[in-house]
Amino acid sequence: MRAYAFFLHGWVASIARAGALVALGGVAIELGYRIHSERPVFEFADWRAWRIEFQTFGDRGEYDPLLGWAPKEWHDSEGYNTIEHGIRRDPHKEAGQALAGAILAVGGSLTYGGLNVDDDETWPAQLGRLVGAPVLNAGVPGYGTDQIVLRAEQLLPLMRPKTLIVGFVGEEIHRAGLSSYGASRPYFALESGALKYHPPRPLIVDDPTMPAWQARVRDILSYSAVADVALTLVAPDYWTGTAGQPVFQKADNEPVGVTCALLQRLKRRTDADGIRLLLFMQHGRIVILRKEEPLDDAKKVTQCATATGIEVIDQFDALRAAAVANPKALQEFYRRGAMSPKGNRHAAELLARAINKATATSPSTAKP
Repeated sequence: MRAYAFFLHGWVASIARAGALVALGGVAIELGYRIHSERPVFEFADWRAWRIEFQTFGDRGEYDPLLGWAPKEWHDSEGYNTIEHGIRRDPHKEAGQALAGAILAVGGSLTYGGLNVDDDETWPAQLGRLVGAPVLNAGVPGYGTDQIVLRAEQLLPLMRPKTLIVGFVGEEIHRAGLSSYGASRPYFALESGALKYHPPRPLIVDDPTMPAWQARVRDILSYSAVADVALTLVAPDYWTGTAGQPVFQKADNEPVGVTCALLQRLKRRTDADGIRLLLFMQHGRIVILRKEEPLDDAKKVTQCATATGIEVIDQFDALRAAAVANPKALQEFYRRGAMSPKGNRHAAELLARAINKATATSPSTAKP
């Protein structure tokens, strides 16, 4: 019996030593990989959640529970950089910080400027140089008109601008009728004439068909950078599911009506705060090239904005005239689905004329 107890004790001790060695080896591999891949060595992070967010938004965006997604703060890369609140940096400013009392520009891809133009080539940056005032570029790619207005409402109390420019494109009105656009997004519905907000779904949604023990194991392994890389390669469906795959889902709403109601709400807000509100309507190259007037949705939103008392600056007529005169020349205004530096210059000049005209005729500067 003593011999058996001694054998059993030795066997347990051997297993314990082996387990300790395996655990130490695993820790060493984990730390070594984190050092090699330049990940935070001692950070207790959910790497699976990070992987899903990265596959969905890339390295420039992140999940936002109000807006669906938002640009990351203090992102640095060649030609595209952000400051606080994900505002695109203007290299001509004296400081990187966003400035209170400036002009705030919100919008989608054409406001943001795309990755095909540098920070100083977007229309907000060029507008700032034309009017001699800081213009904060808070545009976000892929946004619909509802997200654009929400972002404006989110930033107004933080930035306290003197002027707010809301940039819309016809396609962005359509997106206000979606509950998912590559990723879950918020949407509004008009119920008894009132706006009802529907928040975006969380980025990570558990599969209800997965056995609980498998989900639990995955949750534990999520905190290992090595497991994240390995399971992404060998079991992507189990690890990240359909993250990063574009999904488009229609919402039960009417996007033009929702957009108009949001503009009315925003106008009440800016009037109460003494902020000048401008709506800047832009259009894709194909619309300018093939249509004699803006798309119906854009015209309807322009009409309701004007009826609300919002000043509208529309780029269509000037670009359409250029397209009629020389269709090939229109290509100089666009680059890969966004505006080129020349197109952004054209936009900035239109807006500068409107802003300077208002300044020249304001009560404080007008001649008696």
